[in-house]
Amino acid sequence: MVSFLSEHGERLKGLAKGVKKPTAKWVAAFEPLGMVRVSFFGKEQTELKRVTRCELAFSPLTLGHLESSLVMACLADLFDRVAREGVEDDRLYRLLSACGRALKADPDNALGILAYAEHWLLHCMGLLPHPRICGRCGNEAAPLALLSPDQGWCCTACTPVDRTEALPPGSREHLRRLRAGGAETAPRVEAADEAQTAVTALLRARLLQELGGGLRSYDVLWQAL
Repeated sequence: MVSFLSEHGERLKGLAKGVKKPTAKWVAAFEPLGMVRVSFFGKEQTELKRVTRCELAFSPLTLGHLESSLVMACLADLFDRVAREGVEDDRLYRLLSACGRALKADPDNALGILAYAEHWLLHCMGLLPHPRICGRCGNEAAPLALLSPDQGWCCTACTPVDRTEALPPGSREHLRRLRAGGAETAPRVEAADEAQTAVTALLRARLLQELGGGLRSYDVLWQAL
């Protein structure tokens, strides 16, 4: 069984017989994040139709680049969980397409592109408030302290929080960079950037929690890197 994300952002699935055989003529078309032209055959009321044609139009795969390949698997897992059958959201297609092209153009920034996708997936799901102003007091300048499930981003001016538990300075600016740029300009992962590290961990945990826990593709990514 193979899952697809239509250009309208709807999750589609089909049965592709024989695709696991090494000699299958269309095996390359089923790599994660590949953009394909696909046809199905089956009665309208049939839940699982048969894939009769699948032509690869674009692939973000970069041979020999392990990190990029692992991130592709993570993105495929994420979007397969978020997209719904019978529900259209073209933002999902635009986001995944942009991330795929960014991976192809700059595979060395795979982890930065993954963090970018996680941020915007939360936004598409309605789970990420705008970081411009504090959801509690409306302050636009004070550093962010935390992300509240009820009030959104809260700042240090109105939210007493232990220094060791607060978001590092620069978190608001990092969120602005994620929102302002495209996938091709996703901030590169910098181990010394405490704000980036904290925001990425916070958003990733929130997204995976919403999706029901850890994903196998993420486990493989961390074990490999």
